[in-house]
Amino acid sequence: MPFTLKDVAVEELPEIIAAERYAFETPLQPIFRLYCPVLDDDRAKAIADSAAKEQDRVKNPDPNIERTWIKAVASEGSEGSEASAQFAFVGAAEWIFVTEESSSVEAAVESLAKRHPEGGARLFASQCFQVLRETEDRNRTLTSGTRPYASLGSFFTLPEYRQRGIGHLLMQWGLQKADEKGIDTWIEAAPPAVPFYQRHGFIQKEVTQLQPQRPDGLSEKVAAEWDAAVESILPITAVTMCRLARTH
Repeated sequence: MPFTLKDVAVEELPEIIAAERYAFETPLQPIFRLYCPVLDDDRAKAIADSAAKEQDRVKNPDPNIERTWIKAVASEGSEGSEASAQFAFVGAAEWIFVTEESSSVEAAVESLAKRHPEGGARLFASQCFQVLRETEDRNRTLTSGTRPYASLGSFFTLPEYRQRGIGHLLMQWGLQKADEKGIDTWIEAAPPAVPFYQRHGFIQKEVTQLQPQRPDGLSEKVAAEWDAAVESILPITAVTMCRLARTH
């Protein structure tokens, strides 16, 4: 097999986060800008801040959430074993296994929205995240109830290595774990990725076209910030998908 999977050490997370941004910006995925904004056009600082937060989360884990980063590397001697000029791996995924809800939708939305600067951009992000979280929560409750579940925090392959089976390896690793635990897997997919997930047993539950409405009564400055966020991030379409656990 030309590629193998390895665990990601906490000290490797800055490189993982840098690679994640490179992958999602080539080509740019609009929803990535919602989840991982670049403030003041300072991309290096955005990567460093995200990496620091991810390292802190790994070092201080939520007892109700098991998070595992894995990376795909080219096997020694195989074509592409040098990986890319920038990174020593070709793809990575953060698998999340939730044993018990650790926060409300409101708390999760507040945490995500704080990635954006206070003002119109944060108001915009908060409304977007509210819709996305409520959509997944509603569908998951109807299908899986309140049972534990699996999800993906991140999932990417470097542009130079796409269409070579790396995504399948990363996906199969997590789905096998989910099946061993007997839990369903829920994801929020971009439309172009839907066929890939369908090939791995996911079914489409709901399609959400984000259309946040600007609140009335905003100051001119905050309204302008909202409009700028809309211009830089939308349109966004998110597809809520589920793969039911397979018993053995």
